[in-house]
Amino acid sequence: MAYLIFLRENWRFVSFGMFLTMASSFGQTFYVALYGADIRAEFGLSNGDFGAVFSGASIIAAGALIWLGKFIDRVDVRLYTGMTLAALFGGMVLLSQANSLLLFALAIFVVRFCGQGLCIHIASTCMARYFPQDRGKALSVSGLGLAGGEAVLPGLTLLLIADHGWRDAWLWTVVLTAVLALVLLPQFLKGHTERHRGFSERLNKGASERKTVRSWTRIQVLGDRGFQAIMLLLMAFPYMTTGVLFHQVFIVQAKGWSLELLGLGFLALAIAKILTSLVVGSLIDRVGAVRLVPATCLPWIAAFLAILLSDSSIVMLVYLALFGMGIGMLQPILSAMLAERYGVSNLGGIKAMSTAGVVLSAAAAPATVGWLLDAGVSIDWLMIGFLAYLLPAAAIAHLVLTHERVANA
Repeated sequence: MAYLIFLRENWRFVSFGMFLTMASSFGQTFYVALYGADIRAEFGLSNGDFGAVFSGASIIAAGALIWLGKFIDRVDVRLYTGMTLAALFGGMVLLSQANSLLLFALAIFVVRFCGQGLCIHIASTCMARYFPQDRGKALSVSGLGLAGGEAVLPGLTLLLIADHGWRDAWLWTVVLTAVLALVLLPQFLKGHTERHRGFSERLNKGASERKTVRSWTRIQVLGDRGFQAIMLLLMAFPYMTTGVLFHQVFIVQAKGWSLELLGLGFLALAIAKILTSLVVGSLIDRVGAVRLVPATCLPWIAAFLAILLSDSSIVMLVYLALFGMGIGMLQPILSAMLAERYGVSNLGGIKAMSTAGVVLSAAAAPATVGWLLDAGVSIDWLMIGFLAYLLPAAAIAHLVLTHERVANA
């Protein structure tokens, strides 16, 4: 009921966030990987080469995000969004027409930077900034756009590739998405001038966030021991998830699983992500995001144990559903935690820094995990390595945050 009331009152701006998270799909690993076989054949790339190009472009995108992401604190959201989407669509067109490896790498950089980077950055910053009382709900519902992309786009994209080839599949996708953006976004952003005026007035008058949380700078956040402990845990998830998803076909073949189940597995991931995100959104509004940070590791630990302990085909559905639960927890908790701990005056810059960390972490995975697999590291040992990192990282985050609560009590 709380969600229904919230959506009835705020459906336009929350839909804006959902559209952006859906559009981010075009720069996400799961989507680009759908074109992997055709792209490798087109440019004569090995698995390792493709992973290296993808990782390199993503690392540069992470660096660019740290610099350009902070401007959302100074530039009108409507202009910032329009420029981001124009660049994203341009990158998609370039990707469809790239006839050299250099142009392909440039196009991958643009879609990664504008898709996974800026689209997510804009949506999460806006939801956290403009909904101080319902931050968890806003972040959870807006994140459903990406879940919808994960559920719908793989099947549609594979059909487009089969019928029209990979280049035309990108073109059809960008044309349809651009038309939707031109029609829907002006409707979703109606009333934003008044919304931003209200936000500015809350800041100037010392709204509730600023009474309880001082407005931190990015340098102060980087020096915060709590932030360091939280990021030590949370930045592991993008790396591990991307590493598994980017090389999912290799893992499926190594385990002797059926490729036909992969589409069903992504559907399980999307459903689990949606349900978990909605539950977590309400929890954030009730108990706060910081308290939930240590629990984010649980779905991933369960997923890696499932892969490690069984070769049954059902494990594919299980671990992808668990990944969905983990992502459904991570995305709203990370964004809400930053606003909760560090205030909203400089939230765009702080969020850009953390989003860049997510992109950088994910960017390192395709190449490094690929090299480990090429070197003969088994899937089981890869899972053991992931678990060996997660368990102590979760313990450290729990201890540091518990000590903070006791000290502040």
